[in-house]
Amino acid sequence: MTDFLLKEESLAVFSIMSVVILFYLYYKITAQRIFYNLLNRIVPNTISRMSVVYVAEKLAGILMTGVFPFIIFIIVLKIEPERVGLKIGRTSSYWYFSYLLPLAAVFFSFIASRNPKFWATSPQLRVKNWHTRHIFLSIIFWFVYIFGYEFFFRGVLWFLCYNAFGFWSALLINIILYSIIHLPKGIFMVTGSVPLGIVFCCLSSLTGSFYPAFIIHASMAITTELSSVYHNPEFKLFVRKVTIV
Repeated sequence: MTDFLLKEESLAVFSIMSVVILFYLYYKITAQRIFYNLLNRIVPNTISRMSVVYVAEKLAGILMTGVFPFIIFIIVLKIEPERVGLKIGRTSSYWYFSYLLPLAAVFFSFIASRNPKFWATSPQLRVKNWHTRHIFLSIIFWFVYIFGYEFFFRGVLWFLCYNAFGFWSALLINIILYSIIHLPKGIFMVTGSVPLGIVFCCLSSLTGSFYPAFIIHASMAITTELSSVYHNPEFKLFVRKVTIV
C-alpha cells in the first residue's frame, strides 16, 4: 500500500514538473521559432507570414501540450488512458453539461469579444482580411490545440494529482499552474483563467473525463477568435457565398 501511494505521489509530482518544463519550452525557448523557420522555408511566398506565425505557434502548442504529454505518460510510463481521463466516463450521465455549458460559452464569448481588451491578443491569427480558408484554419488548429491542452491539464495533471493528494490540493495545484501559464497573455487573461479553471476541474472530477472541459474550452476559444474578427474594426470578413444551382 505504501509503495502504491509513493508511486501515485511520484507520478503527480512528475506531472507538475512536466507542465512547468513543457510550457517553459513552449513560451520561452525556441519551440515556436523552430516551427516558424521551418514553415518559412517550405511554404510559398504567396501565403501570408501572419498565417505562418499562427500555424507555427499552434503546432508548437500541439507538440508541447498534447503530443509530448501523451508520449511521456501513456507510451513511456504506460499509464492506462482511463487513469488520466481519456475516456467517456460518466459524461453521458451529465449530458446536459456537454450541451448547455458549451452553448453558454459560445454566447458569453461572443458578447465578451466586443470588449477592446480582447483585441490585443484575439484573434491570434493576425490576418487583416479574413477569408473562408482563414476561418477553417483557425477552427482546425484551435480544436486540435485545445484537445491536447485539456488532456494535459484536466487529464494528466488533474487526475494524477487528484489520486495522489485529493480534490482540494489537486484543484489548488491546477489553478495555480493554469494561472501562471496565462501570465504572458496579460493580467486580464490570468484573472479569467481562475473561475474557468475551477469549472473545468470540477467537471473532470464529476464525469471522470476531460472531454467536457475540452468541449467547453474549444467552444470558447473558437468563438472568441471568430467573434473578435467580427467585432474588431481592424479586421474584415470576406466569406464566399455558396450558390446551389
